[in-house]
Amino acid sequence: MMKALIVPQPIANDVMLGQQALIAFPYAPDEGVTEFLMLSGKEPLPEEYSLGLAMGYQLGIVTINRVSKSRDVPGFYEWEVAPKMLVAPKAMDIAPDTFVDVAPTDYEELELETIGLFAWIAEPHADFSEALQAHADALIAIGSKQMPAKYREILARTGSWQEVDAAWEDDQFEHRNHHMLEHGIPEINFGHTHAHDDVPTFKLKSKHDSE
Repeated sequence: MMKALIVPQPIANDVMLGQQALIAFPYAPDEGVTEFLMLSGKEPLPEEYSLGLAMGYQLGIVTINRVSKSRDVPGFYEWEVAPKMLVAPKAMDIAPDTFVDVAPTDYEELELETIGLFAWIAEPHADFSEALQAHADALIAIGSKQMPAKYREILARTGSWQEVDAAWEDDQFEHRNHHMLEHGIPEINFGHTHAHDDVPTFKLKSKHDSE
């Protein structure tokens, strides 16, 4: 029987795109588990860009190729993983850091979309196939509705992910300076700018671009 496990965003998204092969956990996989149904966490990693990424949803089946103890963080394990199959977006609620049994009827494999995914991974500058783009658009629609109200309003008003990105970066910049001032460190101008000109079209990615 398939096991399900939560991986936080934006790591979950990057794993399914083949852009992140290592995940660090404070435990090894359950004995005999070589693949799992990956769910995106309901809470993103702090200070990591995850706007527009679906949270709390089934994303795909992931293969565990190797597990080793971390040399950098005592008590942690590095899992070498790779995407195996996309699945239809489906909300699912399980406890973090827990493998949960899921029956084959609990998820829907997307073979055509997966073929498109592996074609794109082999040639990442190519356009998504029609089926894969439709799947990506469905995930973006889910993730967009889950964004904080401020960013939903900006997207609704401007129709531009660049404006959403700029607002998020401003918020992060202000948060960092506020934290510094709380600890008696003078505010510093780091030459904060918005670099969006070369950001690729969003699709399933962790950063957005204008249409």
